[in-house]
Amino acid sequence: FVVGRIFFHCGNAFHFRLQLLSQLIPMQTLKDDIRQRILAIAREAFIAHGVRGTSIRQVAGKAGIAVGNIYTYFSSKDELFCEVLRPLLHALNRYIQSHNDERNLSINIFTGQEIQEGHIMSIKTLVQKFRAELRLLLFQAEGTSLAGYKAKIIQHQAEIAQEYLLLMKARYPHINTNISPFLLHIACSTWMNLFSELVEHDEYSEQEIDCALRQYAAYSTAGWKALMNP
Repeated sequence: FVVGRIFFHCGNAFHFRLQLLSQLIPMQTLKDDIRQRILAIAREAFIAHGVRGTSIRQVAGKAGIAVGNIYTYFSSKDELFCEVLRPLLHALNRYIQSHNDERNLSINIFTGQEIQEGHIMSIKTLVQKFRAELRLLLFQAEGTSLAGYKAKIIQHQAEIAQEYLLLMKARYPHINTNISPFLLHIACSTWMNLFSELVEHDEYSEQEIDCALRQYAAYSTAGWKALMNP
């Protein structure tokens, strides 16, 4: 009898937990839906009006929620802006990190057409997918915690490039990796300028962009080949 009562109470407790969980899951789903709606509307507003021209009140109005409710999800407009750009920042970081992927740690990088075409395709894909967000990040982020992000990208690229030289030297001891850190900075700054031009100007045809990127790749590769003497 005692055992039966124990199982009875345990069963009731388990049933209660199931009911509570079934109520919490829809609530969490609703919160996630609201959060995504806020992000989608904020993205449209930032793109259309810029960061300065967008207010939390505007976003709340278009999202159909009270202004105070937005602060349940985002502590400030700056945090909202950063969250809107989070997918781009992740993609940018992955692109930069991919420079040291296994496929690039080869002496064939100086002559392999396939590798160069892969780099070109990666740049084009990044710009095509995130052009609007890139314009916000590179040209309209003043007054936010993402201001001056170009310099951060350049610094990150220079660090990755320095690591790349060490990795290549370990594999190919005969190559020259005594490259000036300032030259690495200049090279990364040059790439940043090229990338910014691609983001800013969408009036060029795809053929013109392909031609420019291939010529830049040939120009850059020839320079590094001359310096590293593979």
